[in-house]
Amino acid sequence: MSLAGPVISKRSLSRASLPAKPGSPSWLILFMLGVLSWIALAAPARANDGVYGRFHGDTDLSLKLGGLISDAQLAGSIGASAHYYSIIGVTGDYSESLVADALHTRSFSVGVELRPLFLPRWALGQERGPAWLDLTLDSASLGFGAYFTDAGRALDDTRGVWLSLGFGVPILARAQGPWVELRQLVRFPDQDVLGAEPRSALFVYLSWHHVLLLRPAH
Repeated sequence: MSLAGPVISKRSLSRASLPAKPGSPSWLILFMLGVLSWIALAAPARANDGVYGRFHGDTDLSLKLGGLISDAQLAGSIGASAHYYSIIGVTGDYSESLVADALHTRSFSVGVELRPLFLPRWALGQERGPAWLDLTLDSASLGFGAYFTDAGRALDDTRGVWLSLGFGVPILARAQGPWVELRQLVRFPDQDVLGAEPRSALFVYLSWHHVLLLRPAH
């Protein structure tokens, strides 16, 4: 019976040293790191040519479904893009507010995007894996375009240009398939809009990418 005290105290100490509940931010970070590690390990083994399917065609098409966060308000959003050899392309987005008294009920934007890292990294032999990391780095994009917002009242409609910075993470660690994409925009209204100032917006998308050959092979 004299041994019961130390045993109980050790269990108490071990319980006291347990990490915080799963709701804490540290557990969330560990969970996200675990998911990324699982994606990297679960990806099928293949020869690392640094391309990961991006040269199966000349055009990377994607359809996107997600949301737009702007002025602390949420809007549902759909988008599409087409990039030539995953380097340069066009993109478009349509958003409609999910809040009845939103500042802007709907918006539309179109523009061009450049992914400047893919060709230099591939040409210099920097595509060393894992695949999800190479594809994520290469997806970093710079964008420029025009937008129009409709507030439901003619005097409150705005238009202007936007600049963006974005990236994506391939869920299956290959070019084709599902991605999670983020794109941060800064919108600059036309000068003739009184009191208008640049505003930030964030697109969060779940997208599907497909590489296909649009130019017939000779």
